[in-house]
Amino acid sequence: MPTIEERMPRTERHIRPQQMTEVGAQSPSDKHIRWIAVASVSPNPNQPRRIFDEQALEELASSIREIGLIQPITVRALDNDRYELVSGERRLRACARLGKTHIDAIVLPASTEDSAMMALIENLQRADLHFLEEAEGYAMALQEFRMSQEEMAQRIGRSQSAVANKLRLLRLSDAVRSELRAHALTERHARALLKLSDEQDRLAVARQAAERELNVRQTEALVAQTLERQRAAEAPQSGRKVITLMRDHRLYLNAFRDIVQQMQRAGIHAEYTVQDRGEVLELRVILPRSHVG
Repeated sequence: MPTIEERMPRTERHIRPQQMTEVGAQSPSDKHIRWIAVASVSPNPNQPRRIFDEQALEELASSIREIGLIQPITVRALDNDRYELVSGERRLRACARLGKTHIDAIVLPASTEDSAMMALIENLQRADLHFLEEAEGYAMALQEFRMSQEEMAQRIGRSQSAVANKLRLLRLSDAVRSELRAHALTERHARALLKLSDEQDRLAVARQAAERELNVRQTEALVAQTLERQRAAEAPQSGRKVITLMRDHRLYLNAFRDIVQQMQRAGIHAEYTVQDRGEVLELRVILPRSHVG
């Protein structure tokens, strides 16, 4: 037996209260669900997601086939009964895959900047967004809306340093990014590659990390070895002995920790902390003034 909602006209349904919190800041009276043609909806150019998991789409399509579309997509109105997608591309693709010609949609006013920003922020806040797609989305927002990194961070609820660290990943070439995506290497793998300045070295390490299934620490060690070979090749060929400094920062951290522990055993109330701030490690040692000579 059809539900009360199914017996309502398909052209324009009022949204249930729980749906109104998901689509923006307009008042409830501004929001209606409309029954629109799937073919009338254009993809959003500000969609940061570029790769859609085929298995996940099949599972979503199967769910929609069995129980229907629970949450409508969100679009903004264009001219001539055309719409641009704001959010819900996976739902739209799944419905199209099922051969559906129409879909429930929340239609927003045609304000280009507001709806484009809404679409971008909505997608950037998704937990399953690939880290490179997130970085590319940040770059798109900074360019499209002429925002600062600080403004971007405030709009999406991130710290400015988190945004900056993501944007640094875009220093990697398209070829290196393709390797990272193709082999499911992590963001920390990507950050390790940034220590290399040569494009071919980055590609070679990324491919080795993928082929040998290296974890992050092993990849960092491979990067360090590559840098050492570069320095050795660039060192002047003379009879003088070249002294190579320790390159692994963990050796220095352990040395600082040992010194602080020695001071503590000697009765000095010393404190030692290390904070990971993305591209840098912040080391802090606090000593009582009475022991500073």
